[in-house]
Amino acid sequence: MDFRQIEAFIQVVRLKSFSKAADAIFLTQPTISSHINTLENELGVKLIDRSGKEIVPTKAGKIFIDYANNLVNIRDNAVHTLSEFSNRLEGKLEIASSTVPGQYLLPQLMKEFLQKHSKVNFSILQFDSKQVIEELLEKNIELGIVGTMIENSKIEYIHLIEDNLVLITPNNEKYSRFTNDTITIDIIKDEDFIIRESGSGTRQEFERIFNESAINFKSVNIVAQMNSTESIKQAVSMGLGVSIVSLVSVEDYIKFGQLKAFKISGVALKRAFYLAYHKNRPLSPLTTAFLNFSIKYYKDMHC
Repeated sequence: MDFRQIEAFIQVVRLKSFSKAADAIFLTQPTISSHINTLENELGVKLIDRSGKEIVPTKAGKIFIDYANNLVNIRDNAVHTLSEFSNRLEGKLEIASSTVPGQYLLPQLMKEFLQKHSKVNFSILQFDSKQVIEELLEKNIELGIVGTMIENSKIEYIHLIEDNLVLITPNNEKYSRFTNDTITIDIIKDEDFIIRESGSGTRQEFERIFNESAINFKSVNIVAQMNSTESIKQAVSMGLGVSIVSLVSVEDYIKFGQLKAFKISGVALKRAFYLAYHKNRPLSPLTTAFLNFSIKYYKDMHC
């Protein structure tokens, strides 16, 4: 048993695909299959069920996956501890992020971190907030960044930065008549809305806004559901409907006059982004270094 086989097994379980696992760790699919077969032969049990449409672990595989993750963690801890001893950090840092922080916060954090630790490389996995927490609970990744707290006793959340939400509309004649930056919920409650998928933090905040305004969310006219903020921006700018999104995600469209943005009178349009990790999974030194760096970065920004 060697780490190449263990890493191949972890990726196949995580991605439920031999081909995707091969892409993730830069190997060929036959090599991944060979690693899994060798590992199964050495352990004397089948770890992967290949009989269905979806690749899933067997009962033995489900038992072994925790050990596999721990073995890789112990190796990484040893490598990173020795790296710290020689005053350098290096290796791959894997982070699962929900859409908005992944697109608009992480790139700057990565740039600043790499200026201090140039031998680090990043692997960013983009999900919605619910899926990020699921990845943490399954111990597939060490660190996540999300736009909402999904309560679970096994997950630790660290407040990172506040986020402002805005109502975005087309920059057309209908909305040009509003000269200030605030609009009432009554004016927009019958509009056509474009929303994010149900697991996203933005979607949860969208539902909260209407529920707090005593408007049944089910009565809202939803013309489209999209899992991409960029797609929503495009759709709204073309007049398909209106939406509620993070301000940081639409500043470019507002600047160039493609969208108008409004606060909603009497409604709290704030949320936060959080770092998240599993309380019972020790973090590697590299992950710990990035977590502490991110906290300090935003703390210094607001001093």
